[in-house]
Amino acid sequence: MPANLVTLSFFRYPRRQAWGAFLRMGFPGVIDAPTRRSGELRLLGCGSGSGFSILPDFTRYCLMGVPERPEDLPRLRQTRLYRSVAGPSVEQLHITVRPASGHGSWDGEQLFDYSGREVGEHPFAVLTLATVAPKRVRAFWRQVPAVDRSLSQAEGCLWHVGFGSHPLLQLATFSVWENLDAMRAFAYREGQHPTAIKKARGEDWLPESLFARFELEAIEGDVDRYPRLAALVASDRIPHLQALSIAS
Repeated sequence: MPANLVTLSFFRYPRRQAWGAFLRMGFPGVIDAPTRRSGELRLLGCGSGSGFSILPDFTRYCLMGVPERPEDLPRLRQTRLYRSVAGPSVEQLHITVRPASGHGSWDGEQLFDYSGREVGEHPFAVLTLATVAPKRVRAFWRQVPAVDRSLSQAEGCLWHVGFGSHPLLQLATFSVWENLDAMRAFAYREGQHPTAIKKARGEDWLPESLFARFELEAIEGDVDRYPRLAALVASDRIPHLQALSIAS
């Protein structure tokens, strides 16, 4: 069932604990087979640097929680899988969002129930997914470093990260933006991204893709390690936005 509330949790580990998280990516069902009764957890690896790399960062992972119902989110955080991922971490960042608009699928699934609300001029989040055709891997990854640089320099991008389930064939990106105009300038008018999008469409790089906009619901955890996110939480630009600590 498509979800109307989603949480993305980012965990960082000391190097001695990193391989444990990597192994959990391959066997989530063994760790926590009953998870689907409350929703779904997807453990995804981050690339090096900001995540836009074919070289994995074994010390950093994303756990995407897609609850059946909003009230199931606390249950997902009590599952064996969640606790086994969160327990050894030395840094946690949790961003809870509500799907507003979007299109596309993830592994053939329609994950999100979109409200249809406009994000307007408030800060909001964007999730994209690119599943790359094997024959187009080289062409796709040639574009990624320039797109990453453009995103890092984009005015109005408060934070971004890349992750996925396969280091070559899948790249998901999650970014937080000041407003819709800033995101549109990056996506369609400035830097390398518009060129990459044109090539991807013209040369059939992506057999599957997803683009979704989200309203921000909560930013929790070690927010102070990310100054621009911390400043957003401290401001009154999103009155309902919360900054909390979650016990692992």
